Amino acid sequence: MHPLISVVMATYQGEKYLKIQIESLLAQDYPNLEFIWVDDASSDQSLSILEEYASKDSRIHIIENLKNEGHNAAFEKGMKAANGELIALSDQDDYWIPTKLSALFN
Repeated sequence: MHPLISVVMATYQGEKYLKIQIESLLAQDYPNLEFIWVDDASSDQSLSILEEYASKDSRIHIIENLKNEGHNAAFEKGMKAANGELIALSDQDDYWIPTKLSALFN
């Protein structure tokens, strides 16, 4: 059995890094994931990048902050929205190897 893991990522002005991190999150080999991504009122293309991926993958849920609330508040908002039994936090400028979540779960 594989319980749902919610991957919560907070973004702010992260367009330079987002695509590589998103691709690494979506490439995880763990079979039961949801993605909660909170954009903290970015003025760059961060939100549109998130929305582009969300339009292609129903596991992705976007929360848009209308004003910048800060890193901690964005993560907290994402964790409150998460449905998973487990939560994994992701920074916007990370890169995860495909086995990260399955290894952590095991």
